[in-house]
Amino acid sequence: MQKKQRRSPAAIATLFATVLAVAASSAVPATAKTGSAPVGPGRSAVATAAPAFPTFVHLPADQAAHPNAGQEWWYVVGHVNAHGHRFGYEVNFGGGKTPQAMIAITDKTTGAFYTQSRSYSPDQTSFSTTALDVRTPSATLSGPMDAMRLHATLPAGEINLTLSAKGPALYNNGTGLMPFLGGTSYYYSLPSLASQGTLTENGHTYPVTGESWLDRQWGTWDWSTMKKWTWMPLQLSNGDRVNLWDLFAEGSEFPYATVLHPDGTHEIVAVNPLADGTSDFWTSPTTGKRYGTRWTVNIPALDAGLTVVAQPQGQELQSAFGGVYEGAAKVTGRYRGKPVTGQAYVEQNGNWR
Repeated sequence: MQKKQRRSPAAIATLFATVLAVAASSAVPATAKTGSAPVGPGRSAVATAAPAFPTFVHLPADQAAHPNAGQEWWYVVGHVNAHGHRFGYEVNFGGGKTPQAMIAITDKTTGAFYTQSRSYSPDQTSFSTTALDVRTPSATLSGPMDAMRLHATLPAGEINLTLSAKGPALYNNGTGLMPFLGGTSYYYSLPSLASQGTLTENGHTYPVTGESWLDRQWGTWDWSTMKKWTWMPLQLSNGDRVNLWDLFAEGSEFPYATVLHPDGTHEIVAVNPLADGTSDFWTSPTTGKRYGTRWTVNIPALDAGLTVVAQPQGQELQSAFGGVYEGAAKVTGRYRGKPVTGQAYVEQNGNWR
């Protein structure tokens, strides 16, 4: 059997920068069946059969913890319904030297928002290195990819769901490895998780069904290089899944997206800067930070013009970095020239003044 060629993190970082530069200048997507021929000077940025990008993450093995990575998290967001009563939720597990769990429930029907963030000492938590089994006093996530069990509690309620991965995984940057904040990050998503179970709000338990998204990231990077970012996982009605970033770091802005199609093909595409289309600002009474709650997303290569709106406006969590916006949102607009709807979560890290 022929060995898969390995590339160094520095080489991948160079490739990623080249892909973004070409995409930004040409607005033509780099397309791949789990990746495509690297795009660079003298290469065409259209679909090609070979050579394929290698992937640098391995499932299900990389669901487990990587304690030597320095930084890592498991981040689950979802949209669930109970006979017309609509909820969004988030459960974020952070590993490393100071484990933490951040939990939020958004009642989209009433506009209520509940959140709790806790940091723990390592002896209060466990992160399995052989399988997905993450345990903190307030939240746990464990099990195989087709039957993950998520449980989280906060004073106002409880989340108790089974998550089943449907369709292909999304390998961010087409490879699952990308430069990030002066370092490198392994990064994949399970963007189509059929979700069912119960959600409890203020003593009332609802049987719920819906769809969730798991983001998994680990690596070594330098938080001091980050100024701010907007991140959006878009679940579109046509089946496409879009992991979209607008990152301000190291003196530059990097707006881009990795697109996953239902057949498993990926596209890395340039995005018009999100900051230019951010509006309906909300100022947190807790931290004084200012966040957008409405965004215009233009992706020329996909003939996409989307409007993303977070409702309710006030969806800020507290973390080790202070306030972080984590907003359940809806999507409407045009995609590949056709009407489309969808759902999203919008994360804003930093102050969007």
